[in-house]
Amino acid sequence: MAKSKGEINGHAMPHSESTDQILDRHRTSEQKSFGQKLRGFLRRNLMVILTVSGVLVGVGLGMMVRKMNLTRAQMTYFAFPGEMLLRMLKMIILPLVVCSLVSGAASLDTRSLGKLGGIAVGYFLGTTLIASCIGVSLAFIIKPGVGAGALNTNSLALESISNDKETADSFLDLARNLFPANLVAAAFRSVST
Repeated sequence: MAKSKGEINGHAMPHSESTDQILDRHRTSEQKSFGQKLRGFLRRNLMVILTVSGVLVGVGLGMMVRKMNLTRAQMTYFAFPGEMLLRMLKMIILPLVVCSLVSGAASLDTRSLGKLGGIAVGYFLGTTLIASCIGVSLAFIIKPGVGAGALNTNSLALESISNDKETADSFLDLARNLFPANLVAAAFRSVST
């Protein structure tokens, strides 16, 4: 009994490809042009290429700007986009950590982990509580930033800091305040006018 092309071990296969068709398809994929291979490579590695090129452009731009004698205001304007990026990154750190902890705790199966899982969760919560208590108590004892007000006086013979603000500075401050460094602190902060 002769087997048909679509039959394997006596079972009919729904519209299967023959070995010749598979080999023909493989040969055509090997015969891709250099441009097609290059486009495929760029498509697969686009994020890495853009990241590395961004770093190189930033280093080159930084070296060029360093040789230009910019005023303090020009440096502030030039650094503004980078400052905004850092503020946005700082803003998402706390919600990201909290969400990952909640997600990790929710995915724990207490029956399968048993006593060991409970001990690990308890240890983590205990060490976090201890670290928070140590940080708050040291801040009350050391009182960082208390003497910083004396730096603005002329008794230290420093050059006086001008309080002249331009309109552009006000707009930059407005944009900075759109992205607080700490999202939780910004939610509880009250502004008195």
